[in-house]
Amino acid sequence: MDHQKSNKQNLANLVELVNNSYISSIERVITEIIRVINDPKSSAKDLKEIIEVDPPLAGKVLQRANSAYYARRRRISEIQQAIILIGFDSVKELALSQKVYELFADDITIYGYSRIDLWKHSIAVALLAKMIYRREFGQRGDNAYAAGLLHTLGIIVEDQFLHDDFIQILKHSRHEGKNLIELEMEMFGFHHADVAKAVLNSWDLPDELVAAIGYHYHPQRGHSRHTVITLTLAIADYLCQESPIGYVHTPIRDRDLFAAYLQQLNIKSKALQYILDEVELEIRKMEKQGWFRNVA
Repeated sequence: MDHQKSNKQNLANLVELVNNSYISSIERVITEIIRVINDPKSSAKDLKEIIEVDPPLAGKVLQRANSAYYARRRRISEIQQAIILIGFDSVKELALSQKVYELFADDITIYGYSRIDLWKHSIAVALLAKMIYRREFGQRGDNAYAAGLLHTLGIIVEDQFLHDDFIQILKHSRHEGKNLIELEMEMFGFHHADVAKAVLNSWDLPDELVAAIGYHYHPQRGHSRHTVITLTLAIADYLCQESPIGYVHTPIRDRDLFAAYLQQLNIKSKALQYILDEVELEIRKMEKQGWFRNVA
């Protein structure tokens, strides 16, 4: 029992470290964007106000609006114009992904791991989870997209705040072929999904988003009302690990468990393969656009 209390306290201390770091400024904007995503009454004006007070984010949105893809004779110089041109929903996704990306900055590459590859994996999972929601359930999947972007937050936190221990975990994972979770439990008494769940809980994000991230390795442990988004995230993560897209941190995967998840959501493997093909195509486009270059 004392050991469990110690693990909980260590996790709480880690969350405090995160929230007293530079991440707190990133968190504020992320939570504001997710609030807009979850508020059916939100408008382009709400999104504009968030973006305009964040110069790097505003620059990214304007850069996208003035890219060759959206080429116009007149240069776009205002956020409101960019939202009209790109579209409210697309700018929500763009703003969220660009802000989450800041957590992955200052890339390192060691023992097969890099933050840029982890970011690529996160983007792929986000796209896949969103497309599953839209194609299979006829829903927008905004929180599924956000969950995909943030589901590796715990790895980034361990990398940045428990760095020496994290490097040792990477070393053992590479040499012994073990899953990250197994080694994290041995080293810390908790794993990266636990870390992400604790941090995101402290940010007061929507319950279903936090639950999906916290339980996507063990969907049966979460609340039944969050089953669909949690299983969707588990499926998306599994496929992007298997493909592989970006950093693979679970070399050992349970194919029978994956099949059970598909059956529970009544998703056919063939339909899922079509969606995965589209995601891989989108990732290749993003690679050409420079989304995954090391800009450290």
